[in-house]
Amino acid sequence: MSEILEPIEKDLEAFWTHAVIAAKLYPASAYAGQDDITSLRPAAFAFGATREEADELAQLVVDGKKTATSGIVKEYLSEGEPLPVKGDMAIVADGRGIPRALIRNTRVEITPFAEVGDAVALAEGEGDLEHWREVHEAFFAEHIPSFAQGSDGEARMVVTEFFEVLYADHGGANRSSAGVTN
Repeated sequence: MSEILEPIEKDLEAFWTHAVIAAKLYPASAYAGQDDITSLRPAAFAFGATREEADELAQLVVDGKKTATSGIVKEYLSEGEPLPVKGDMAIVADGRGIPRALIRNTRVEITPFAEVGDAVALAEGEGDLEHWREVHEAFFAEHIPSFAQGSDGEARMVVTEFFEVLYADHGGANRSSAGVTN
């Protein structure tokens, strides 16, 4: 299993510039007193724990099959990260660090792990609810100590971000990060 590569700054800038135009995220009217969204490039990340997982999951996003992702609330809090909210945007990269999609949260739900339903499994695009529970139980237990050790409800609260793809780079899977200029 190979490690996920971090996106290169110039690749992120090129992707963001192209995505802003393609998704029609033009500057808000100065008369409305709103901020210029195009100057606030969102964070970039890859789904999964290995390069192979990140490639597979990024492709599911690009193909429109993955429209949600889940994490553990306690992990956000322990790392001092704010919980996701509706409207948050992010750049999804593949395992080689190549930006593949610009996404925006359409809703966020917090649910006990045992109560996560079919809608989440379907939106994550990785199988049915039984498969979702098996894969996520193993992933959370391996990567989030509080989940593995916690029997209390707080340690096993899941935050699910449902998102829409604002822009997807369908050709990104065929590029090496050294040559990405979009």
